[in-house]
Amino acid sequence: MQGIYNALAVPFGYILHFFYNFTDNYLLSLFVLVLIVKLILLPSTISQQKGAAKQIRLQPKVNKIRQKYSNGGTVTREMQMKIQEETQALYQKEGYNAMTGGCVPLLIQFPVMIGLYGVVYTPLTKVLNISESLVQKAAEALGIAVNSGSRSYEIELLKQLNASNIPESLKSFTEQIMGLKDQFMLFGKLDLTQTPKYSEPSLLWIIPILSFALAMFTSIIMFQKQKQTNPEIAKNPSMGCMTFMSPVMSLVFTFMFPAGVGVYWIMSSAISLIQTIILNYSHNPQRVIAHAMIDETVERRSREANIKKLKAFSESNSED
Repeated sequence: MQGIYNALAVPFGYILHFFYNFTDNYLLSLFVLVLIVKLILLPSTISQQKGAAKQIRLQPKVNKIRQKYSNGGTVTREMQMKIQEETQALYQKEGYNAMTGGCVPLLIQFPVMIGLYGVVYTPLTKVLNISESLVQKAAEALGIAVNSGSRSYEIELLKQLNASNIPESLKSFTEQIMGLKDQFMLFGKLDLTQTPKYSEPSLLWIIPILSFALAMFTSIIMFQKQKQTNPEIAKNPSMGCMTFMSPVMSLVFTFMFPAGVGVYWIMSSAISLIQTIILNYSHNPQRVIAHAMIDETVERRSREANIKKLKAFSESNSED
């Protein structure tokens, strides 16, 4: 698992290292990287929007199939199989793939999330491009445990380093390390190498609060959209629990990891929120359905016109 984790972080590390050399600003480089990743994943997000719209459009037909076999009574196993068969046949006829609309985009985003997370947790090896062996030697020299199953020691090392205690293995990188360490001190008061604590109220609480607020705002927008497009599903209590579980988890996790990781989540949530608002307007399900109906009408009329032409051509040939 650790090998996969490291492998996914490598390409993002190269990109973040390039941006950092260009901007000399860690947080700006991280923001640009997250933004680029979000833009690359935008087609899969749009695919989800279109898939959701097509599912909404097909829902009445799916409901008719279910009514055909249930008739308000108990649905037997045989009936359920018939419902599934006819539903799949309907999806195939309409060119709708449930996997493409939902699971596949999520499967694409998951390794990207893991890779970005790995980069954020390894600022010395990924951002400054310092050899991992040198970083491990420095950590051991300062009494920091180097656990092969965790990369958190880099954050801990950056937190403890100062100009007077740089180990011999990192002496040649002193200026670079101190420059990066200064950038982890946000606004001169928020030390992003520190982890917020429930029991110790501090300015670091800003990170979990912002992360929670952005995630909650995004969840509310998505829940409202769900209520508009699919009221029956939205009535399900478990749907509400799932929708608002993400902000709560965001709040909990930002109290478990260094504030620098929380800043990454804030950036990602902020970009996702803006993206959600824009896509809800540009790819609103009703609008997507309307465009699809127009396209199908144009295609049907074109097909009918071609049939008429072929019929007229065949009739003229028969007369000759």
